[in-house]
Amino acid sequence: MSANAHRKGFTLIELLVVIAIIALLLAVIVPALSKAKELGREIICKNNIKQYGLAGILYLEDNDTKFPWPWHIIYFQPSPFFNQFGTYPCHWHDANHHPDEQPGQLWPYLQNKKVNLCPVFDSLARAGRAQGHTNCPVPMQPQFSYSMNSFLGGGQPDGPNYMGDVVKSSDIERNPSQVAYFGEESLWSIYLQDGITRISNAIFNDNVLLVRSSMPTPGADPWPYADCLASFHKTNDPDRNFGRSHVVFVDGHVELVYPVNSFHVTWVKKGSWISDKR
Repeated sequence: MSANAHRKGFTLIELLVVIAIIALLLAVIVPALSKAKELGREIICKNNIKQYGLAGILYLEDNDTKFPWPWHIIYFQPSPFFNQFGTYPCHWHDANHHPDEQPGQLWPYLQNKKVNLCPVFDSLARAGRAQGHTNCPVPMQPQFSYSMNSFLGGGQPDGPNYMGDVVKSSDIERNPSQVAYFGEESLWSIYLQDGITRISNAIFNDNVLLVRSSMPTPGADPWPYADCLASFHKTNDPDRNFGRSHVVFVDGHVELVYPVNSFHVTWVKKGSWISDKR
């Protein structure tokens, strides 16, 4: 009888042990890979907004320290064109309208055009998290995801110098390292953990981070903000309501900021027209 005739295959118990070991390894490896992927996407987002800050600094140097007008940083005068078709709130995810057609003031300074979109933002938008855009006639193909501080560049809708609006960097009264230049804006209305107190009254729809109170009464609490910073970075909350946003400041450095502090990092004057109790 040959030696091969005495060979035995794996027993059922041995196969189950091997399968159990493989399952255990997968249970350890898959979350680690997922976390590594998430970290990689966040690093890209941070580097992207860092490039926005550098582009903004170059723009200031070339334009007598004047900030670009927030509504014109990517597209030049988008409102009349997009309102004509009733799709202005959706133009940020319309692949048919590329900035090269009507380049905004900051567009020539963004040498790497890929820096306009945070991959975390992109995945959330495509997954249907962009509140108010589910019935938009424009396909969900995000083209950009960063917004400029509306207190810079004469961007507040009530006119220059409204509530501390400034046009030139020399007009900023606070330390430039404390004033946000660009940030990531929320894709959905954000509430505090009590589920009642609302932080934001609007969602991302253009390149302007309009962080002003819905009821701008001097001495009053500013909530809810018209716009506010995003909450989808650095959070274990599955709804991503309690995370943070990447913000690049006027001096060029990047930080993670909670949405509740949106006003305090965008305000450009010394002091405040609200109490600083938070």
